[in-house]
Amino acid sequence: MRTIGWIGALLVGVAASASGAPPYDRSTPMKCAIRSVMQCGDGGCVSGTAATVNLPSVITVDVGQKLIGGVATGLTVKILSVRRDSGRLMLYGADLGGAWNGQSEDSGKMSVAVVELVSGYLMFGSCDGG
Repeated sequence: MRTIGWIGALLVGVAASASGAPPYDRSTPMKCAIRSVMQCGDGGCVSGTAATVNLPSVITVDVGQKLIGGVATGLTVKILSVRRDSGRLMLYGADLGGAWNGQSEDSGKMSVAVVELVSGYLMFGSCDGG
């Protein structure tokens, strides 16, 4: 299985509010846990965990600063667009030839799609309320 590079690792983040909590106010960074990952290419799809595709299991999402981080090297990726609609916080970005989007509900559930030239990734998990 081809692994997602550092850029893909950071592009995974989305933010959400904890279940029952008020909507995320962007004042503090959040921690998002990646629970499952599906990588797809021309040859089919493989599912696993964040570790399966060399992603950190937890990333930091700072919506106020529009940054995503979480790797040991300190590398960050910019969030290009933030939108809230129908109880969902949606983040969008593109970097080094890859594009990504993520969305979450106020429940804290997270889903993310990353599209690269020859492969794509779906990721699922949860975020704390920051």
